[in-house]
Amino acid sequence: LTLALLVTLGGQGAPLRADEETTDADGEPLPVEREFLLVEESLPHLPSSNTIATKLPVAQEKTPANVGVVSSTLIEEQGGRVLGDALTNVSGVNVHTFNGVFDLFLVRGFDSISSGLVLTDGAPEPEATFYQLYNTERVEVLKGPGGFLYGSNPLAAAVNIVREQPVPVSFGVVGLSAGSFDTFEGHFDLNRASRDGELAFRINGLWRESDGYRDRIDSEVTAFNPAMTWSSADGRSLNLNLELASSDYRPDAGLPIFLGETPDVPRSRSYGSPFDDSQQDVGRLQGDFETPLGDNLRLRNKLYYRDLDWQTSGTLLGFVIPGFAGLEVTRSLLVLDDHQTFAGNQLELLWNGTTGGVSHTLVAGLEVARFDDEFRLDVAVLPSINLFDPVETAAPPLFFLPGQTQAGDTRSEVIAPYLVDQIAFNEKLQLMVGLRWDEIDFEDPVQGKSLDHGEASPMLGLVYAATPRLSLYANAGRSFAPPSPRVTVPQSEPEESRQLEAGLRRTLQNGRGRLTLAVYELERDNIAIPDDNGFTQQVGDQRSRGVELELVGELPGGVRSTLAYSYNDAELTRFAESVLVGFFPPTFATVDRSGNTAAFAPEHLLNVWLSRRFGSRFHLGLGGRFVDEQFIAEDNATVIDSYVTLDASISYLLRDWRLTLNLKNLADEEYDTRGFGGSSVIPAAPFTAFLSFEYRL
Repeated sequence: LTLALLVTLGGQGAPLRADEETTDADGEPLPVEREFLLVEESLPHLPSSNTIATKLPVAQEKTPANVGVVSSTLIEEQGGRVLGDALTNVSGVNVHTFNGVFDLFLVRGFDSISSGLVLTDGAPEPEATFYQLYNTERVEVLKGPGGFLYGSNPLAAAVNIVREQPVPVSFGVVGLSAGSFDTFEGHFDLNRASRDGELAFRINGLWRESDGYRDRIDSEVTAFNPAMTWSSADGRSLNLNLELASSDYRPDAGLPIFLGETPDVPRSRSYGSPFDDSQQDVGRLQGDFETPLGDNLRLRNKLYYRDLDWQTSGTLLGFVIPGFAGLEVTRSLLVLDDHQTFAGNQLELLWNGTTGGVSHTLVAGLEVARFDDEFRLDVAVLPSINLFDPVETAAPPLFFLPGQTQAGDTRSEVIAPYLVDQIAFNEKLQLMVGLRWDEIDFEDPVQGKSLDHGEASPMLGLVYAATPRLSLYANAGRSFAPPSPRVTVPQSEPEESRQLEAGLRRTLQNGRGRLTLAVYELERDNIAIPDDNGFTQQVGDQRSRGVELELVGELPGGVRSTLAYSYNDAELTRFAESVLVGFFPPTFATVDRSGNTAAFAPEHLLNVWLSRRFGSRFHLGLGGRFVDEQFIAEDNATVIDSYVTLDASISYLLRDWRLTLNLKNLADEEYDTRGFGGSSVIPAAPFTAFLSFEYRL
């Protein structure tokens, strides 16, 4: 660890010497001024522990799973801004966006919308937004079923964003940056603490706007996160956290697919309509309280509330067809009004003890929650636009297609007891057992549907330390998602996932590096898919098998490294979907896709980041990412070619100032990312540069 800042709260005072008086003339205790150290990791690429696997800090070597952890230091080096930027450092994760307006990623071949759960400080998040990293301490990724702790829906992964919290020192950081495509940003991080360190306040803020590299695809983001922490000498603590974020993104319809590839048109061209807009307001309120109940027993409580108000209109590109003036791109407009609220409470008992010579670290909890989602989705007709010479003719009023409206006012009430026990038989052998039961009451009066469902999510993990430097692990787990209310025939069943995983970890360079190797098989059953009659049937199963390799730490010569490689074979073992086969009138047919490769699940992913300090002032970083070819839809008709990108960063530190230059896509590689639906792709950003100034107050 490198000493970054040594301060005494209030800017004065010193540690008490052994011979100093601690009481006044009347025998009353004198106020004590504490001295604290604020340190930064000199090995930021070698995370020592995680909290997502058990809800307690667990050493990576004792975790029976390949948990990915990305530190804030690494995120800052790479110039990361949203969650997807951090996730590129985790093996087995493929990063995209959804229509350019919210984070979308795939873990081991399964997408985050249908198979993942994002949490902030251990509490669940709404499913669709860009998660800004301005106040993030680290990002943790639990791969595979996470239902044993987090309930329904984390079928393939749970991602926990751990925010920066108030600390018992006083400091401040402000920063400004500017870059390509008229991108400007300002941020600040201010912390103030009482002289005794018991009370601390912290506030993070962000503002960013950009014109974007694509025509008329601009954005603006503001966020504000005040927090307060109180802690007492007897071990009690209370943390209150409020975060408000507002974003305005222009949805990106992408470039249309024509004859299996993108046409020869400018990559900056947009075929979106003047109605395109996406406005999101996100609110997060959370309170965490903890108190000791004895020498080995603690009680803690997490009360949380999340609110997402989302108003969006986005152009969806259809087919390229002949028109009077040449080739025309058909278009429609999806208009969504969505309001999601999550409220819940997690009450937990933490116990450390020994029974029969076996030690236990146990978390027993009860979560009571309610999730509400009121939404309305309409489809409007847009005039087609010329492929090679686009002239916008769309104008109000909009004509909405009758019979295409989808609406809901869903309510899910959850009562879920859970337990995780880490059992250490000796220094070499450790067992982890996890189990959660979710009792879910679902109701949607708009659609006239209700469901009552109960399901167990078990997990079993084993770690064996063969030598002080080598450990082996294995795990097996299962998760579920409640039966979909869309399923009408046949009788609906919960979607389920199962995983088997095994691996090894090897400590390198006398503890300054770590090698992790993992193999897995992950399956998801009962995927709900609409058929040609408009009914939704559970006719989808998917299986992924793969290998992951990670190397993190410090190489000889002081070079810090992060390497993440994965091979993944994602197959649709049973999959049938409805496709449009005729226009006048619209005619659909069910097509069997069994045996095809899952969309956006490349076989090979490789991410490398190397950095080194030169003296006390200069810092250089260089990285590359390889993404293998990937299909854009389950029909496997269109492929996004493989690509390689190179990034770099240069930092210079002078007293309280830091100047950083981030260069992305150095080779100006042309590649595509996920579009909106299976008929378009979004060209990724070309070479970009961002210059940042930070000043420590």
